[in-house]
Amino acid sequence: MTRSFKDYMAQRQAVITAMADAAIATGLPVFPCGPTKQPMTAHGFKDASADPDTIRRMFGPTATMIGCPTGEATGFVVVDVDVKENRQGSAWLNANSHRMPQTRTIRTGSGGLHLYFKWPGQRVKNQNDKIAPGIDIRGDGGYVIIPPSPGYQVADDAPMADVPEWLLPALCPPEPEAQPVTLAAARTNVSTSGEGGTPYGLTALEAECNAIRRAGFGTQEHTLNAAGLKIGALVAGGELEEGPALSELLAAARSIPSQPGKPKWSISQLETKARRAFSDGKRQPREAPDRIPATPANEIHPAALLLAKLAQRQSIQPLPVSDDIMNCGGVLQLIVEECTRTAIRPQPFLALGAAICAVGILAGRKYRGPTDLRTNFYVAAIAESGAGKDHAPEVVRRAIFEAGLGRYLGGENLASGRAVLSSLEGHPARLFQIDELGLFLRTITGKNVPGHKAEIWSELLKLYSRAKGVYGGTEYADQKQNARVNLQQPHACLYGLTTPSTFWSALEGGALLDGSLARFLAFVTEDHRPARNDNPGVIKPSERLLTALKAVAAGAAGHDYGGDLGAVMSAVTAMEPYSVPMTAEASTLHRKHQDEDEDAWATRVAGTPQAAIVNRVGENAAKLALLRAISGDPAKPVITPQDVAWGWALSIHCARTLLKDAERFIAETEYERKLNKALELIRRHGPVTEAALVNRHRWRLPKRDRTDVLQTLVATGMVNAIEQPGGPGSGKPTTKYVVGALCE
Repeated sequence: MTRSFKDYMAQRQAVITAMADAAIATGLPVFPCGPTKQPMTAHGFKDASADPDTIRRMFGPTATMIGCPTGEATGFVVVDVDVKENRQGSAWLNANSHRMPQTRTIRTGSGGLHLYFKWPGQRVKNQNDKIAPGIDIRGDGGYVIIPPSPGYQVADDAPMADVPEWLLPALCPPEPEAQPVTLAAARTNVSTSGEGGTPYGLTALEAECNAIRRAGFGTQEHTLNAAGLKIGALVAGGELEEGPALSELLAAARSIPSQPGKPKWSISQLETKARRAFSDGKRQPREAPDRIPATPANEIHPAALLLAKLAQRQSIQPLPVSDDIMNCGGVLQLIVEECTRTAIRPQPFLALGAAICAVGILAGRKYRGPTDLRTNFYVAAIAESGAGKDHAPEVVRRAIFEAGLGRYLGGENLASGRAVLSSLEGHPARLFQIDELGLFLRTITGKNVPGHKAEIWSELLKLYSRAKGVYGGTEYADQKQNARVNLQQPHACLYGLTTPSTFWSALEGGALLDGSLARFLAFVTEDHRPARNDNPGVIKPSERLLTALKAVAAGAAGHDYGGDLGAVMSAVTAMEPYSVPMTAEASTLHRKHQDEDEDAWATRVAGTPQAAIVNRVGENAAKLALLRAISGDPAKPVITPQDVAWGWALSIHCARTLLKDAERFIAETEYERKLNKALELIRRHGPVTEAALVNRHRWRLPKRDRTDVLQTLVATGMVNAIEQPGGPGSGKPTTKYVVGALCE
């Protein structure tokens, strides 16, 4: 770091401190915003505070502007006169200047004006271009940027005037009544004729309403709530008319079918849920991306927009896990309960992933679904270090060994593709638990990996789809030393523990395109630091659990597998598995999900990298439904509607998780990949030196590229660089990098 760069950082921190102090001096509730005026807090303007200590904590290095709520929250509303890009708001202002009272006025960074008026004591609707071209209104549920944000200056310090009577009807229009929509009309798409909103708003409305209609069992309430929030936010941002938007939302809500085996939802209940989410969404306005004014180019770093996108990715939160998903029942439930009871930091959802692999491997080769699907699963348990993700596989190992079923466990390290096949040759159903899945994948899928390592991934991918047939192994030149292994119905399950960054850095974008990633069920915890269990028990599987595991391994009662079960559990002997039936109601529900969830979703993403993941949703759902049926009654399993609903809910959840995390961790360009990697490493390990990033955390970039990336991150405020004095005798200072707050 050069002296000038160090001085720049000191100057920047001084500016940030001065901005926070100025924000405090206003006496108004404020919150930090980034260079494109986007809020830099989790809940936007709802996090606004007038408390000095809170303000100082909020205004970190990524904050470049001061936001302030409008409406009843602060007692004022703003008329935004926009003059940029030929939006001639000044023409309207000039035409009405003779009847416009003198009031507090702020000149904006783009040269426009903010006219401040007292809140009129009734709701003021946020609007864009409704009064006239270039005239926007910020009222209840809105916010504005205030001085001394860059480019914002007081043009007239006059006291705020009352809203002129002639302008009041435009600011406070009567609330339109929601138009009734018939149930038949609820199934039709939203019109995009241009009436009722902007093209952006109408397109978004259609997408959200369709998402509600296509939501699978177990995800409907979450989908309805998320859609209502987005639609309400677009109404507040002026992208949609409130009446038509609310009508479409309510119509979509009414179309949600009740879940089998659950109390039936009434129309009133569905509408209440939708209205509540819609109302909450209106408190946080959202505009079309191209309508958000940008800071002049000379005021922001060239990489600021890219870094803003990366920052948004960093804030993506895991999908919530519904209670329906965790209601797995049977042997699965027993394993989850044992993991939860004995864990220091319980992770029930990750435990469910481990339970699926445990039951799946014991059921292997003994059961099949109506379409000959088997219970082989690849599960990635994804959580940050210290989250407690390593407890569940230990419980599974203990339980399987104590049940006398240790032959079902493979090694925890795979040396080669031939080693994988040899393990299955010894016993045709094996569970491989990998402690560091991300690092493991990196060693077998990276560039220039040895041939015997690359074979591991190749064999695992092929084994996944050969569980119901014969797998012919690799032909070697020396057949005496390396004879080909032919496996009958090989059944491999893989449960891997990993952190998000290592998992995605190992796979990169190619895994989406070639379908490799689609073979994984992604279990991502909602809580990367769960509360401690005050009284964790010693891992000692109950007799009930051990008996249940043995029952799964014993197979279906009275079924002829082709001879004695022990004798036919051989890699070279084909066996006749028990065909688990599906009830007529379950079959109907499964086909409904295929039509309304998988097929519709696949159509939307056809030709994109997401297609490989979406196209396996139905297969994974069917396999999970089969597993739950076996878990509930190993002796005589039957696939019920409850099993189908659970399988689809979990399969859709895992697919959406994969797609969300892919958006966060996979970069679109090489330079973006470099920035994203550095930002993620510093976020996880900071404060951290450049040397530690390279040597300890394997940040492999040439020195020149590292310098460019670090300086870009620092210059854009995404990362702080802190100079620390050297140790005794050395006299050489060190520079540490940290995301967010400065290190002590």
